[in-house]
Amino acid sequence: MTTLISDMREGQKVNDIYLLRNRTLATTRAGKPFLTLKLGDRSGEIEGKVWDGAEAVARACARGDFVRVTGQVTEYNGKLQLTLKSVNTVDEGQINPEDFLPAAKRPSAEMMAELMAAIRTVADPHLRKLLESMFKSPDLQSKFQRAPAAKGMHHAYLGGLLEHTLSLFHLCECVAPHFPEIDRDLLRAGALLHDVGKVDELSYSRTIDYTDSGRLMGHIVLEVERVSEAIRAIREFPEEKAVLLKHLLVSHHGREEFGSPVKPMTLEALILHALDNLDAKVQAFRGLMEGEPSSYGWSAYHSVLGQYVFKGFAARSEPEEVEETSPPEDDSKDTPSLF
Repeated sequence: MTTLISDMREGQKVNDIYLLRNRTLATTRAGKPFLTLKLGDRSGEIEGKVWDGAEAVARACARGDFVRVTGQVTEYNGKLQLTLKSVNTVDEGQINPEDFLPAAKRPSAEMMAELMAAIRTVADPHLRKLLESMFKSPDLQSKFQRAPAAKGMHHAYLGGLLEHTLSLFHLCECVAPHFPEIDRDLLRAGALLHDVGKVDELSYSRTIDYTDSGRLMGHIVLEVERVSEAIRAIREFPEEKAVLLKHLLVSHHGREEFGSPVKPMTLEALILHALDNLDAKVQAFRGLMEGEPSSYGWSAYHSVLGQYVFKGFAARSEPEEVEETSPPEDDSKDTPSLF
């Protein structure tokens, strides 16, 4: 790959390979078919428009294909897009799919070392043994270093789960001294394990999506299974402690409509949920603030958050008056979860 999407500029000619993340065939107001492709690489994504031969291109490629495209970068309504001349699928034999997925800025090995240091702060012998037995497992450690934290809402990139987990752990460390009556080690363990089921819920070899078990059960059920199995392998693990820890896991989404079977019913669970919600929303806001420019310093409307995000007065710009000729792309039938 020679032309990263993040480096594209208006007027630039492009001839390179990208991951086809989605496609939508539609018609103009005059009844002519056109194709919208969502193309991605590790730096971001961009829409490409095929105006000639759209139906043939749509038949020749599918979501998840790697395609070589030629065309030119243009601007429409203040947003860069590609006007495409050709789109052809390519042989995947010499392609590493992970080169086309976004990744955390920090090296995963560095973050994993930080997580192991976080485990060493846990004084409770049973909780510490549980954490060590799980995160020192080569299988889980490998998956945990690579997994995203979500499909699209926050930390949706390789290493995002590890980055989000560390962020939540440090938030808990900041808040815990303010509430001396809480079980700090229980909160630490809950922070480190609260999303461990994401390694089984999400697939991330080519695009970020849900696995069959992830869609059927969700990461909360999957992580309770993992943690329960690990607890059974630890001799004389206190039953009450196991129940309290699993309550942190099943309640960390806060409400039933967000996927938790129960609401937080302990101080540790309440704090974990509040800080998890904070970290997820801050990252979602960051994504909107760093995203495509929009008029008057505001982000585009975010359907899951149910709001706009203000980018600041310095980001204000007068929008061009351009008539919209294409319908919005149907990105996915799944409604992303904040968590």
